[in-house]
Amino acid sequence: MTDTGTPRTQAIAEIQEAASAAATPEVIVLPTLSDAARRACQDTVRILAAAVTERGVAHLALTGGSGGMALSEALAPLITAQPEEVRRAIHLWFGDERFVPAGDPERNDLLATPLIAAGIRESQTHRLAAPNEVSDLDEATARMAHELESAGVTHGGFDVVHVGLGPDAHVCSLFPGHPAALAAGAPAVAVRNSPKPPPERYSLTFEALQHAGRVMVVAGGAGKAEAVRLGLGTPDVLKAPASCCRGEQTTWYLDEQANALTTD
Repeated sequence: MTDTGTPRTQAIAEIQEAASAAATPEVIVLPTLSDAARRACQDTVRILAAAVTERGVAHLALTGGSGGMALSEALAPLITAQPEEVRRAIHLWFGDERFVPAGDPERNDLLATPLIAAGIRESQTHRLAAPNEVSDLDEATARMAHELESAGVTHGGFDVVHVGLGPDAHVCSLFPGHPAALAAGAPAVAVRNSPKPPPERYSLTFEALQHAGRVMVVAGGAGKAEAVRLGLGTPDVLKAPASCCRGEQTTWYLDEQANALTTD
């Protein structure tokens, strides 16, 4: 690529060019968020089972928020129904995490609890280190980046990444206009001064997200309609990070209210 100027300008260009080059997202609209999450989970299990058959391992990144709760609830019984060799071959990761104590209600990794009960191994659930386990957020993020790289999921290793959608069109903990959204050179970034509490977080970067085999964005409610419109529009990482969250294949699972402002 030719020199595009400052590192910030270059990062913007690279993220948006990768999103523009990706396959056009598929959009599936169902009556309710629960319906959308159930459909996403049915597709998730099919992809994970195929990965286990092909490679003996599968990697899934979970999301938080209302979408993450709906997904976790829908996914657990589908995991339970899988053969043991599939359940025990799945690794769970997290698209982002809040740097708060283990067990804190703010932790996204609590959504893994029903999936572990369904048969996924705790030892294959990759949780961000808590504040009492490391010196600071940077160390926790570096540890997670090392885990990601060691597992080979930084460049095409994620079979499925579940993504929630914020009303401001943020994904993971990559917020509009926040410098962490432009992080490059690593699969994970430490996010400080988050516009949404808590202020310290870890997030996958676009470098990791855009190499995923399948990105699944799940959103419901009228409050997400404008974010959906922006996210399905022209890639603009500064205004709508969701518009750049595109993997090798990308599917948006929406309820009717969230889809209200999109056009064919």
